[in-house]
Amino acid sequence: MEIHKNTYGFTLVETLIGILMTTIICSTLFLGVTQAKLYLESIRIKEKAFLELKNFTNEWKSMVAAGVSNFPSDANSGKSVPLQIDNNGNTTLEGNLYKKITKAANSGQYSVYYNIQTYITWDKKNLFFNKEKALLDTLSFNTYQIQFNIQ
Repeated sequence: MEIHKNTYGFTLVETLIGILMTTIICSTLFLGVTQAKLYLESIRIKEKAFLELKNFTNEWKSMVAAGVSNFPSDANSGKSVPLQIDNNGNTTLEGNLYKKITKAANSGQYSVYYNIQTYITWDKKNLFFNKEKALLDTLSFNTYQIQFNIQ
């Protein structure tokens, strides 16, 4: 009597190795998707900060052009603007806008112009690794504006 061994199918070890390899591949895929989502969120925050800074700079440029010459200092506090809002309308990330407006050194009697330095800072969120040390991200503009004398 001959014993015939069935050689079809997978062994338990082969099945477990296949499951392990599938798990490693899936976890790598999820890690890549998570990093891409975080990167896109940081781009959205930078874009919002850029728009807020551009509007803030244009506001002060128009004030200088209109003849305003008294510029309050906001070196310590700045102007707060929301950069990220959750689904309930609550601000989750705030930026601070700052300005420094000085009369340009080469400014003359007939062409009065000002140097306008504006910048925005916000907490750089590191959502993937929760580090206790807070980092600030910054965007800045440095421009000149002529003060128009309308008589």
